[in-house]
Amino acid sequence: MAALNLGRTGGAGGLLPLGLNLGNARSVLQGEAPGSVRFLAAALLALGVWAGVSLVTDQIGAAGTALAVQEGRWRTLSMLAAEYRVMAPAAGARTADGDVDVASVFAQVSERMGLGSRVNRISPDGRNQSVEINRLYAGELTELQKQLAARGVHFLSAEIRALPAGGERLFTVSAIIGPAGRSLRGEARR
Repeated sequence: MAALNLGRTGGAGGLLPLGLNLGNARSVLQGEAPGSVRFLAAALLALGVWAGVSLVTDQIGAAGTALAVQEGRWRTLSMLAAEYRVMAPAAGARTADGDVDVASVFAQVSERMGLGSRVNRISPDGRNQSVEINRLYAGELTELQKQLAARGVHFLSAEIRALPAGGERLFTVSAIIGPAGRSLRGEARR
């Protein structure tokens, strides 16, 4: 049985029974031994196949994980959308008894007009809503009134303050809005 001498280990403890010595290994790596080029090519091919399989396996695992996360998000989104549809009927914003849902209409109109952070306050006031909107241009105030009226909601009472802003005026509106055909006096009597 041949032994591989690893050098400076000394004595018989430095010998491993592998059938090759360091000189033979060097000649195989340099391609001098017969069949060594084929051996090295096969070893490199095996290493490449192993690396490729590992990479593909990792990519498939990552794609599977991402797909599971996306499916979970889709289920959550679908569930929230169904809950939202039950809570706030958007088609015409009418309640079960045919009255206009003033809060939903105002939310839809303010979102569509991009009022966002300029809506300072919205709170219920019986069947009506009390709202405060800051920094409205005259055109926006007119458009707000038209959009609300088209959906069956009107200004029942309003306080409008004009603020100078450069060459134009900005308006701050504090109002009570409600369904058409209602008045504050009618609400007070009920």
